[in-house]
Amino acid sequence: MHIFKRGDTMSSLIMSNGEYGDSRWYVLQKANFEHIICADGAAAKAREFGIMPHILVGDMDSINPDDLLFMEQNQVKFYRHPPEKDFTDTFLALQVAEENHRNDITIWGGTGGRLDHTLANLFGAISFVKRGMNLIFDEQGSTIYIVRDQLVLPGRIGDTVSIFPMGETVTGLTLTGFKYPLENAVLEPEFPIGISNELVEKENHISVDSGILAVFHNKILSG
Repeated sequence: MHIFKRGDTMSSLIMSNGEYGDSRWYVLQKANFEHIICADGAAAKAREFGIMPHILVGDMDSINPDDLLFMEQNQVKFYRHPPEKDFTDTFLALQVAEENHRNDITIWGGTGGRLDHTLANLFGAISFVKRGMNLIFDEQGSTIYIVRDQLVLPGRIGDTVSIFPMGETVTGLTLTGFKYPLENAVLEPEFPIGISNELVEKENHISVDSGILAVFHNKILSG
């Protein structure tokens, strides 16, 4: 069983056209990624951060003409889709990542803004995680991990962590290194009792026997 421990390998990045925070944080993080997929209008953020994506995905309804021309001139590979599509551009970007055998994925801009898009992105991630993808939604103050087996959080003592079952019952849930530890617990989607736990040890561990778990890690930011 694989332990999802962030930082094991160089990750691939998907830039979604959602909300972004302080641009300085993203600029500092960009060197961590060896392959970058940009979803439609997120091309503007890519240019702002000095990032040249390898692939641009979407129906191109939210990208401005200048950014589109810039990507074409720099020979970015396009995966174009019709506007009348079933999936979000983020889901389509995940499909492209899977087709290109990219299994360690960080998503920027996949949460915030419209709640329906956030939920579509989170629940849309489930099938990819079930097929073996390591997937996180990341921003400066928080990270969301979609976990199928085990996770070690790179957190600080005092960080707040909330957990939710994603669409189905989670069984065999074990938490160590937390203020409220659990052993072989069952978590039902109808009873969201995993809110606002707290890291009390740097060495921590989360594991599940079955089901998919969303782990919301709210980080203490240094001054």
